Amino acid sequence: MSQQQGAATAIGAAVRRRRRALGLSMRDLAGRIGTSQPFVSNIENGRIFPSLRTLALLAEALDVSSDQLLRSPEKVDRATVDALPHLDAEAPATPGRLLDAIRLPLAPHEREARPRIHPGEEIVRVLRGDAVLLRESEAPHPLAEGDAVWIDGAVPHRMEAGPRGATVLIVRTAAGAQA
Repeated sequence: MSQQQGAATAIGAAVRRRRRALGLSMRDLAGRIGTSQPFVSNIENGRIFPSLRTLALLAEALDVSSDQLLRSPEKVDRATVDALPHLDAEAPATPGRLLDAIRLPLAPHEREARPRIHPGEEIVRVLRGDAVLLRESEAPHPLAEGDAVWIDGAVPHRMEAGPRGATVLIVRTAAGAQA
């Protein structure tokens, strides 16, 4: 089983567990996220890997965070935040992967030098401190430690740290990835 297939199976199992715990049918869940029952079935059975947007919609419909759907119930080795490599926002996509992760440390009140814009999607999570998401033509969106948001990469965006500084984890679809 490929790594992607294993992840799809784990996500599907988490969606099914939570859906059943809420007493929802697949059709009910499909209605909540604006899709069809067969699509939900394909996710739950690990036949498709949901896009970041679909994952965010599922999490909202199931009243959980996206990372709760991504967690495997089996014991896994977890890297600490400090063990993640320091990659900047200009890091190239990793060949053969659907997602790239960027650890972005920001000093107090530091703002990314220029907005990021790219095809695909991002999930941004504040690991430490507090930050503000700045998106073109929108009001600033404050984020506290532990907060996460989904972003359409096509809208110019950048992060600015609050008075305590911040460490932000950015997970984005890799260039050319099909989800």
